[in-house]
Amino acid sequence: MSLKTVTAALGALSAALVTTLVVAEPASAQGRWEMLGQRTVGFFVDRDTVSGRGQGRFSVIRICVANNAVQFREVEVVYRNGERQQLPVNAFVRPGQCTPNLELRGEARGIDQVNLVYNSVPNFRGQAVVSVYGLHPTMGPGPGPGSGGDRWVQLGRRMVGFERDRAEISGEGEGRFRAVRLCVARAPVRFRMVEVHFRNGERQELPVDRHIGPGQCTPPLDLSGEARRIDRVVMVYRAVPNYRGEAAVTLYGLQ
Repeated sequence: MSLKTVTAALGALSAALVTTLVVAEPASAQGRWEMLGQRTVGFFVDRDTVSGRGQGRFSVIRICVANNAVQFREVEVVYRNGERQQLPVNAFVRPGQCTPNLELRGEARGIDQVNLVYNSVPNFRGQAVVSVYGLHPTMGPGPGPGSGGDRWVQLGRRMVGFERDRAEISGEGEGRFRAVRLCVARAPVRFRMVEVHFRNGERQELPVDRHIGPGQCTPPLDLSGEARRIDRVVMVYRAVPNYRGEAAVTLYGLQ
């Protein structure tokens, strides 16, 4: 066998191996997908855990498969605050495919871990590669022009309806901030007041009396003193009813 033939054969084999290990990523959605973790699953273990710690806040997860088919039976999400959510997943997922989007309850929040219960399908392809993705929601625009080199961090978001006039977003564990800003999507919101609760128990009331339309943000709201940690932010508002339904409010902090 000639050297040219051997080289071509090795190249084809390498390409085949790479192809079997490629995991299909979720299709784009309103937000940014991030891989929380990846596991190789065999025929002797029927459960595994993927860590989501330190990855951010998520509103949806999705599980993608490569190399071999997997029958998922159950998915359990453990949140950073210790709460758990069982997701009824009974799906046969082939290589190169993903489960449907699995919606997480409540606002986007930190995930501690994702527990998977599954059956791998024995065949000549061997073990399967399972990847868990989380969706960072993009419910409103970022702080926009004029921020310079400053770093704005998304602290959280809330859906705002017409039946309530206040909501709370947690800022715990996200760092130290010297200003906050609120951005709106889907429907306009009339903000009346924002109250920031700091980690040391102090609070600051920010006089915000503004009508913010979809795609717009409040000006930066400066916090008193040096940059410090935020425990939570309470918003007092009035959503403006229209055919678009609820508004989405995203809270940003300036580090």
